[in-house]
Amino acid sequence: MPRLAAFDLEIAREIPDHGPWKSAAPLGITCAALALSDQAEPRFFQGAPQMTRAACVALVRELENLVRSGYVLVTWNGTAFDFPVLALESELPVECAELALAHVDLMVIVTFKRGHYLGLQKALDGAGIAGKRQQVQLKDGTQLDGMSGKLAPQLWARGEHDAVLAYLRADVVQLLKLAESVRESGAIRWKSSKGNLHILPVPRLWTVRECFAFDLPDTAWMSVEPPQRAQFVEWMPPLDDVIPRGEYEARELRELPLFAYADEHEYWHAFRRGLTASPALARPIQTYESPLAPGE
Repeated sequence: MPRLAAFDLEIAREIPDHGPWKSAAPLGITCAALALSDQAEPRFFQGAPQMTRAACVALVRELENLVRSGYVLVTWNGTAFDFPVLALESELPVECAELALAHVDLMVIVTFKRGHYLGLQKALDGAGIAGKRQQVQLKDGTQLDGMSGKLAPQLWARGEHDAVLAYLRADVVQLLKLAESVRESGAIRWKSSKGNLHILPVPRLWTVRECFAFDLPDTAWMSVEPPQRAQFVEWMPPLDDVIPRGEYEARELRELPLFAYADEHEYWHAFRRGLTASPALARPIQTYESPLAPGE
């Protein structure tokens, strides 16, 4: 059974309450963590006031090394947040795109199967795992209640590095436990705002690329515009090893994320026309911004 590596990071700049996080980019990375299924304690990467480009490059190389050595990377919303942020800070967009497509994003599984977002806290509750850390100790010994990812940039800037790292540690450890629980139980469970229990069968941990092979879910019941799959990968550059060369030809649905790579290239115009020619795939390609804060 493959070893798992949960991945998460904290940013240096605050995200505005309204509007897309990309409007505040580059966000910078203060710290990142990896919780490995065969190691007792997470690995940390950090920098002050934030990680340098060289440090971010080293983090990308470490992620690549883990994958090559047989680990499966796991995130919650990493495809639309952690990896694009890391791509900007490391200036290695192709490498980050390849890592993102090959990793397991538990939120992507839920969103692509059900057609809506799900917060990490609900999934943790559904698995009977302790929730996200709410309390951290500051340098003066006081306890800060209501800790969240939104507060992490402020605390790091004030030198409260231990508090932020403690919060980050809890996040990756809990994420790893959730991934192990999903793999063992074969399902993601959560309760709706009305208290109804939902169980999503997950017979195996699908990669992001594999998730694009899922049938589009029925979202007719939703009162808001459902998430569009294109947004998860619109930040990715063309990937030379998977982009077909030459004449357009029909592609398998598992390659669907490729339609967002290069809007100006005639190949992708033809590819989109080929997709939308099928009634089952005739969905408008729109962008959206996740209402979830990073890691939620």
